[in-house]
Amino acid sequence: MSSRAFESYLALTKPKIVFLLDLTAVTAFLVSKPVIDPVRIIAVLVAGTLASGGAGALNNYVDRNLDREMRRTSQRPIPKGTITPARALVFGLALVAGALAISTVFLPLLASLFIFLGAAIYVLFYTKYLKPRTTLNIVLGGSAGSCAPLAGWAAATGSLSIPTPWLMALLVFVWTPSHFWSLALRASNDYSHAGIPMLPVVVGEKKAAQYIALNTFLLVPVSLLFVFLGEFSLLYLVVAGILGVAMILVDVKLALNPTKAQAWTAFKISSPYLAIVFVAMVLDARLLLH
Repeated sequence: MSSRAFESYLALTKPKIVFLLDLTAVTAFLVSKPVIDPVRIIAVLVAGTLASGGAGALNNYVDRNLDREMRRTSQRPIPKGTITPARALVFGLALVAGALAISTVFLPLLASLFIFLGAAIYVLFYTKYLKPRTTLNIVLGGSAGSCAPLAGWAAATGSLSIPTPWLMALLVFVWTPSHFWSLALRASNDYSHAGIPMLPVVVGEKKAAQYIALNTFLLVPVSLLFVFLGEFSLLYLVVAGILGVAMILVDVKLALNPTKAQAWTAFKISSPYLAIVFVAMVLDARLLLH
């Protein structure tokens, strides 16, 4: 395989999304148990990578016609012509099948369930059904990302019987609208041209910016629930608190000045938020050993 072909197939998998989902899964695994099972943590990382990457490829396949209509996505491998739709479909299905095979052999059934569920929600529920039909597409579709920490926790323990993994999943779920609506606001002309009912297209950019700020005012208390419930302590509180204040400030500024430039700033601020907060969970849980 040439380097150009490799780069095209890698782009199909949406590696930035894969990295974030893997991070939340591994973080949940590490927080759940003081003793690490190396086989299981490698298996959840490999299976999660394959499932998320396969779902990304299948998303590219399903959205291939829409991607041609949008400047932001017109250089993806299928509309650009570097990979045919048929090959993208086979590639995506093969990755998801590989993920299920690995998780079935090496991980508890509950972990396999959430690995598969995350891919299925993203491809079938979000991409195929929600995205072209409702402004709630990214809100409900965000449940796909929530499956990653649940899979990671289940991979380590075989159970989801305590609140912590569900709170992790909730944090991912609530973070997603603020993050993606900022991008959608910046690319609202693209979505309008393609006929996709993203929130800024339907309600207007000013009201969408207000919804982003309101969602962030919900996100920050959710992130601090871990502390109030005694799951994490000072280190996590400081990190989540500082990042939460930064998110609120930038999103309030966006609500007051709903320009595409400010939306891009909000998106760039929200991008590392989730990763840093989840890393803080690991540091708090494993360094402070409370």
